[in-house]
Amino acid sequence: MSAQKIVTIRPFAAADRAAWDGMWAGYLAFYETSLPPGVSDGTWARFVAPAPGHVGLIADSGEGPLGFAHAILHPGTWSPKPVCYLEDLYVNEAARGRGVGRALIEALAGKGRAEGWLRLYWQTARDNNNAQRLYDKIAQRTDWLRYDLDL
Repeated sequence: MSAQKIVTIRPFAAADRAAWDGMWAGYLAFYETSLPPGVSDGTWARFVAPAPGHVGLIADSGEGPLGFAHAILHPGTWSPKPVCYLEDLYVNEAARGRGVGRALIEALAGKGRAEGWLRLYWQTARDNNNAQRLYDKIAQRTDWLRYDLDL
């Protein structure tokens, strides 16, 4: 059974905070990092009461949240249409492999089609093979590499 039949994808609600905190901690642990509480509080605030250009979605099973997506909508230079960067995608370990990540991406893509976005894009770590198995099924892998200049 696909995740779309067993979960609802919806915007964040204030009541999701405790579940999001747990999932956010799991996401940060996966990437072997931590953030000061104020940063996480600000991140939550921008998605629960969406700031311009912020899109937060949660996968809800009816028995509780299973995963989330954080995305940033921004203008581009090659088109008048906005582009969307899927910055964070997380699915609870117990729900992985059940189509929840795909459902979150497809819901975000559906929103983009309805709103006239040009593109949805994301990245992952080179060694995140589990995520790449999903991404290779639903999107085109590019040859671009990412470089970061921390300021």
